[in-house]
Amino acid sequence: MTINQLAEQAVPLSVILFFLIAFVLPLVRLWLRTGTFAMAFSRNRDPIQKIVGAAIAVYMTSLCIWAVCYALLGKEALSIWQVPAPIQSIGWVLLVLGLATTVTAQAQMGISWRMGVDPEPTSLVTSGLFQVSRNPIYTGMLLTLFSYLFTSPCPWLIMGCLQFALLISLQTRYEEQALIKTHGNSYLEYAATVGRFFPKFGNLAAPSTTAIDNS
Repeated sequence: MTINQLAEQAVPLSVILFFLIAFVLPLVRLWLRTGTFAMAFSRNRDPIQKIVGAAIAVYMTSLCIWAVCYALLGKEALSIWQVPAPIQSIGWVLLVLGLATTVTAQAQMGISWRMGVDPEPTSLVTSGLFQVSRNPIYTGMLLTLFSYLFTSPCPWLIMGCLQFALLISLQTRYEEQALIKTHGNSYLEYAATVGRFFPKFGNLAAPSTTAIDNS
């Protein structure tokens, strides 16, 4: 079986797997462990959070529909471009890396994991993958989604990935403000040494001597 044939079978399944890993299973796991519903978008009264949460939900629903259409209709019906096998191989490596990063970071975050900013503060996690990225879950999601631009590129995926990256960027900055408000200098000191998504990129300024430490 060639890589192209493998991609036609595996890409739709991997999209569904990503949806289950990134969203469904963590919600179920946290609910079983603590009885907490981790969909914080619905509990936050800020309209920005509700809009971003709804936009992410629409995007993921659209991506799953795209995967079903891929499986049923084939790549020609979705205007998916043909790419060389070595390029597809890069995509598969990014996909595995992205899924592994997402799962590992979610496990390391434990009961502090939420989707969106929870009105009830959670503990600050700085160990494991969080030592090299302040948002390794988002990093894993972005790697996973952009991997499809190597395995099965098409105009819709390009636009969708850029939109998702924008949503994640907005959400991350919103979460940073909430973490600063909750954890004060503890978070600022952490953010000054650890990048937003990747090491050395997106560090925040170190706290000033007049900043308030709320930890």
